[in-house]
Amino acid sequence: MLSYIFSFLVLLSFWLVLSGHFHTLLIVLALLSSLIVVYLTNDMFFPNKKVNLKLIVKIFLYVPLLLKEIILSNIQILKILLRKDIRNTINPIMVEFEPKVKSDIGVTLLGNSITLTPGTVTIFASDKQFLVHAIDKGFESGIYSLQEKVEEVEKAI
Repeated sequence: MLSYIFSFLVLLSFWLVLSGHFHTLLIVLALLSSLIVVYLTNDMFFPNKKVNLKLIVKIFLYVPLLLKEIILSNIQILKILLRKDIRNTINPIMVEFEPKVKSDIGVTLLGNSITLTPGTVTIFASDKQFLVHAIDKGFESGIYSLQEKVEEVEKAI
């Protein structure tokens, strides 16, 4: 029951924050849609019906770190774009590595985090291999930094 309540509150909060509208009709629709989504997908988020508070805390701590990496990558992209000789300064590379994360959640979180970071795109992701395209060699260290942070989240699973 706690997993249903938690999922409902997270979805409703997320909906309210993103919509920014607080009209009665929209709030009622948000309540109904959150209830329906929780009813249909709760098994997906909490397969054993238990709320892992340690994992939730780790994910909430991970979000600011991801935002920091996104901002740093944006600055790095801006520096590249402001160079006069842009053709000779971009050196795109493919980064292949064996991930330290092994769970489905860890692989998904790492792959999506890399793709969310400007200048990098996850081409292939599995628990045995990652293939990432980076716009410049300077982005490679950020990929490994994200991996370490996702590994910390995965330890809470």
